[in-house]
Amino acid sequence: MTHQADDYKIILEKRLIRACGAMRKSNIDVWISTGRETHLLGEPSLIFLTPCLVFTRTALVLTAGGKRIILCAPVEAEELEAAGVYTEVAIYRGRAEFERKLQDILAGCTPANGTIALNTSPLDATSDGLSHSDYLLLSDIMKRIGFTGSIVSSYDIMREVRAHKCAEEVAAIEHAVNCAMDIYDRARPQLKTGMSGKEVQLLFQRLVLEAGLGFSWDSRYNPYVSVGPRSSYNCKMPPSDVYIQPGDVVNVDFGVRTRGFASDNQRTFYAAGGESGVPEEVQHAFETLKLINTRVAEAMKVGADSNALGQIGIDTMAECGYSEQIRSYGHEIGIFAHNGGIGAGMHSANDGQNTTLLENMTFTLEPAILTSRGRVCREDVVCVGPQRGRILGRPQEEIWIIGE
Repeated sequence: MTHQADDYKIILEKRLIRACGAMRKSNIDVWISTGRETHLLGEPSLIFLTPCLVFTRTALVLTAGGKRIILCAPVEAEELEAAGVYTEVAIYRGRAEFERKLQDILAGCTPANGTIALNTSPLDATSDGLSHSDYLLLSDIMKRIGFTGSIVSSYDIMREVRAHKCAEEVAAIEHAVNCAMDIYDRARPQLKTGMSGKEVQLLFQRLVLEAGLGFSWDSRYNPYVSVGPRSSYNCKMPPSDVYIQPGDVVNVDFGVRTRGFASDNQRTFYAAGGESGVPEEVQHAFETLKLINTRVAEAMKVGADSNALGQIGIDTMAECGYSEQIRSYGHEIGIFAHNGGIGAGMHSANDGQNTTLLENMTFTLEPAILTSRGRVCREDVVCVGPQRGRILGRPQEEIWIIGE
């Protein structure tokens, strides 16, 4: 476990360095993040920039000059000090001392007419974690210290922290993907006709627990399993009353979480029964989706516009004889399966956001086609590279057959 802890220290350090660099680039003097009970309130900046969930009031103050001051209660201090990534760990006791010490910290590092970034944004959830009560507190403190400058959103900073990943983060995501692929491999020979969608889910969940892994999202819906044309395709709980029959396409949408990072992949199965192979309609859909993912991944290079990727799916669907269009593909992935930020392709999440791809951004690609036999999808995780994207882990090269 030591090397894993060391890796996470490196990751935190690099995130903080990216944050300060983004502040300098945007001419932001100070970035303030405050939160408490982050397992409930979920202030994303603290989730990304601290080694632990915090329970008591905590404030992280970063400056463009490189100061990283964290103000915390004694119960959090030991773990925050052990992380070794902050220039100062200040301890308070009681609400009044928290306010007084935070005021002193800000007075010592904030130019009177400078620029402060706060976590408020209509564009991206990871830069919108400031509670109303903390906003009122910070506003009052800024008045007391005579601050007359500008207040801006932390959107550009969090984009660097969240999306512009380091090599260690990408390696951790790929490890999670490979762990998920191992679970698929263990589950495949155990899938049989006659199983319900719920039974398939329970099989995967047992294998996850046996492997000592966690779930990328709520286990009630992980994995989501669609069975033939009789299932809902809206990622609800797998059906307990829909059973795999010969001729069904079965889709398993599954993700694990390990070492603080998530995977999210879909794999397609076919219950062949006495057939010699997969029906042409299903095979053609699978090959079309594989072609879309391959082409989109190839185009995911640094500096590309994510929205422009949508044309690849539109053109490929038409080339393969489909009248419907696929122009959006997936979402950012990282410490969570849905990691905030933008989507790959022409995605509704992209409205108003910066859609320029950064090195080591990671996305899912999950286009799907509905056939008369069920939903076909091959969901891959892709990392943006200097010249092209790279699919992480082992992509599905053929439809997997379910036996009797």
